[in-house]
Amino acid sequence: MENASKALLIAGGVLIALLLLGLVVYTFREWGDAQEMQQLEVNAQVVSDFNKSYLSYEKTLYGSELLGLVNKMLDYNRSADVIYDGYTTMSMEVYIKGTADDLFTSEKYYNLQEISGKLEDVEDETVDNSQFSKILPSYWERLAKSSSLSSAEFDNLCTQLEIDSSINRNNLQNAAKEYYKYVQFKRLKFSHENTTFSDSGRVESMEFRQK
Repeated sequence: MENASKALLIAGGVLIALLLLGLVVYTFREWGDAQEMQQLEVNAQVVSDFNKSYLSYEKTLYGSELLGLVNKMLDYNRSADVIYDGYTTMSMEVYIKGTADDLFTSEKYYNLQEISGKLEDVEDETVDNSQFSKILPSYWERLAKSSSLSSAEFDNLCTQLEIDSSINRNNLQNAAKEYYKYVQFKRLKFSHENTTFSDSGRVESMEFRQK
């Protein structure tokens, strides 16, 4: 009888231990699932916040706004998200009705790198050109808008702006004409055509067309 009682106690103890172990396993699993769900929600919010800053461009944009998006994408492509965390780079396609007299000289789709490269060319020829280093950046738009004036009238403007006389006026006027193409581009309108997303759910590419 005594042995039977001990056996029952032992069995009861084992059963209680198993029940406690099961409770611990269940609790740990539920906690793990909750943590995983919480992380998924955090990740989803991160993606949502990321996309909001790009989806706000899904509308008709002025060229100045489009160029802002170009710089935003380029900055992202150089960010830690891409370099260290493995996210895909962003891209853009813009259909521009370019002519020989415009900033973009052909009518076709231009990608992010082509647009960026053209802007860099303009800056190299104007604002960043060493021969024009004494000219205030704020003067360039005014010079550009006056670039079609006669040489004498353009020279008078330079005098009014107190631009150093050592700067060749003819070279400056030609550079101002190139900058004017950039000014004109900023005034153009572009309609949003399409947006695609990567496997991570982030905006990956956007397409626009000149109106």
